[in-house]
Amino acid sequence: MDPISLLVGFIIGLIAATMAIEFGMRKPVESATFHSTARLTYMWSLSEIRNPSVVAEYLDEIEIPKNARVVFKECKDIKILKDIKARKNEDIRVNFVLGDNRALILSGPIKEGQMGIWVIDPFILRKLKAEFERLWNKGTEL
Repeated sequence: MDPISLLVGFIIGLIAATMAIEFGMRKPVESATFHSTARLTYMWSLSEIRNPSVVAEYLDEIEIPKNARVVFKECKDIKILKDIKARKNEDIRVNFVLGDNRALILSGPIKEGQMGIWVIDPFILRKLKAEFERLWNKGTEL
């Protein structure tokens, strides 16, 4: 009787271990209610964003919409900021463009083709808006 109990216990243990490994290796199924709030992109334009608020560590040759507010640390050619509300702030260490309902966070300088992340998460948008306003208020007008 002992060898049979040992064999049955071994088989049940083997089945239980196999099931545990199988369930542990499964990827969670994405639910239909899950919505991503961020998307990676290389194709973007400032003209896509309504009422853009731009925070730039370094501004190069880029076409900035006339209704934009820009706060920057350095600018290659100040002429690109003609007729645009702009301020200079030495504390900037980030690059992003904030719109009415979304933001573009960039991995490098603000220029066409630069990799960025579109964000629509309301919490992050509020934080970016607060950061823009803080940098804008500390900036010096041109």
